[in-house]
Amino acid sequence: KLYLDKGFIPNDEWWIEDNSWGPWHKSNSSTIQKRSCYNAIYTSNEIGARDDSFEINKDNDIILLGDSFAEGYGVNLENTSQKYIEDLTKKNVLNFGVSQNFGPVQYWIVYDKFASKYKHNLIIIYFLPDNDFSENDYSNWEGSKRYRPYYKKISENKYDTFIPINALKNYTSFTKKLKKILKDNFWASNLFVNLNYKYKIYRYNKKKKNNNFSGYFDSSIEQQKAAIFFLDKIINTSSVDVILVSIPRPHDFKRYFAGESLEKTYWNNYFSKKDKLNDQFKFIDLIKFSPKNINEIFLKCDGHWSPNGNRWAAQIIAEYLEKK
Repeated sequence: KLYLDKGFIPNDEWWIEDNSWGPWHKSNSSTIQKRSCYNAIYTSNEIGARDDSFEINKDNDIILLGDSFAEGYGVNLENTSQKYIEDLTKKNVLNFGVSQNFGPVQYWIVYDKFASKYKHNLIIIYFLPDNDFSENDYSNWEGSKRYRPYYKKISENKYDTFIPINALKNYTSFTKKLKKILKDNFWASNLFVNLNYKYKIYRYNKKKKNNNFSGYFDSSIEQQKAAIFFLDKIINTSSVDVILVSIPRPHDFKRYFAGESLEKTYWNNYFSKKDKLNDQFKFIDLIKFSPKNINEIFLKCDGHWSPNGNRWAAQIIAEYLEKK
């Protein structure tokens, strides 16, 4: 922290976690993130969104909901899909996307409690099957003290949300305070950060067990139904049009090219039918718009979209908006 350029704060101070929907950004602040394949600056506006100011808000603005793909993780603001959509359509997009394990429960809460207060005539939801089905499943996070919401089943096809009673907001626990002191002031903490990262990857792979896992095709039916419930809360309760954009990862493309059927996949079939029955809803499944070189749309050292990937998705979305 002592060696950061003036005007920047550490990543773990920019991504905060004390709202009812969990992760967000510290308002009016900037951080920088460097990896082997990218060097990105993240800046938040007066409400903490990774975007320009929302002080000028018009009736025809677009609300963007989603996780790190909506936020624009790993690229500078001008290379986010949000900015490409704005450039292509000349419409203003209010970006409420945020990374740090954000899922459908949080998409609903951030829209209901926050984003819906802004004028808009369209909602775009980015949906990432790779982890959105599991992000708010507490069985995957049991024991974690992070301040974030999960779903609980009330009855068949009905769910509620909860934040664990032992959840702690940013740096309120002694352990978190101690870790932050070490990270901010000691170079040796980098060793422990890397070891912890490698352990998380090991634990994730061990838990997944199947290296061919695809969120598109292998997520449990119960997780699919829960995700659908909270996405439907946005789609069915808002008075404006909603576009759901499904984002495939490389292993999803691989399974699709190998002949895996989308029609037999519960969630995909559900939203495809909803598209046909609901004039205010559009389902754009990006897996059906495969680019010539899939590797070019993802960052080489990271699973997020590269500038090419953000432009690819934006062009598909903008083409639909132009036809409306």
